[in-house]
Amino acid sequence: MSLSTDEMISDINNNQWSQLFSCAINTQKDLVVLMYQNNPILFNKAFQQFAGISSVKEFLREFGPLHDRFVPHNSYFHSGKTNSPEEWTIALMALPEHDRIVSMFNSRTEPYAFSVDVDNSVADYEIITFTDISQDFIKRIMIENDVSIDKESGAYDKEYFIHTSKSFNDAAEFNEKSIGITMIELTSTDLEAEQFLRDFTASIKSSIRQSDMLVRWEKKIFLLAYLANTSADVKAFSEKLLLVMRQEPFERLNAISMRMGATVQNEREEITTIIKRAQEALEQSGNLQVTLLEKLR
Repeated sequence: MSLSTDEMISDINNNQWSQLFSCAINTQKDLVVLMYQNNPILFNKAFQQFAGISSVKEFLREFGPLHDRFVPHNSYFHSGKTNSPEEWTIALMALPEHDRIVSMFNSRTEPYAFSVDVDNSVADYEIITFTDISQDFIKRIMIENDVSIDKESGAYDKEYFIHTSKSFNDAAEFNEKSIGITMIELTSTDLEAEQFLRDFTASIKSSIRQSDMLVRWEKKIFLLAYLANTSADVKAFSEKLLLVMRQEPFERLNAISMRMGATVQNEREEITTIIKRAQEALEQSGNLQVTLLEKLR
């Protein structure tokens, strides 16, 4: 005789081996769910924090079945794409691996995309792992839709950067570094700036790392995002950029005027705050053409 979901949940709370399993999945950053006969009986801490709940009973009371949390959008898998919603894992695992993607909102109503893996090696049980691929998925969609690059300049598009900027926060945290932001404005006339856009972008790209991002922020303003250790590194990087960006084969850039502002991330500071401070530094800066020409002599 099979046990009810409530009985299984009670058994997990009182069974030594179940408690050990619970401890093991609580160490995972991925969202992990243990299912019994298509019903959740255990969430790891990462899932609880994501959904803003403290128990399976609370989740079922607030949201209903797990598959009801999946965003019903054509870009993702959801229960509407199967004739048997209760057995959604079967339909999902029948898809190619790159299509096993669902979207869910967290407790702050922020959308996330997850790749999904299902282990059903024990009869009646399934271990479902949700791996956050939000940034990679957004990048994939925007690249497929050909919106990642600004066509006029060849730099990254502003909207693309905004949607994927979490990657910079993650990279900074992982590498124990800070985010540096340098903003450069072409202060020449619109016509002059347009004539030199491609050279401007190419000159900077040739002087930065592949992991750095040059973004066309406004018509004549560009944002450069990168990782740095200290504010001194940001200053040195920006000054070096000024020295090399108009050298051969980009001497034509000496004909236009620019100004620059730069700053570095404070501890746990959001990237929007860093950008705002870099914009303020840009507005307070003077024209850099004379200074640059003096440095090149």
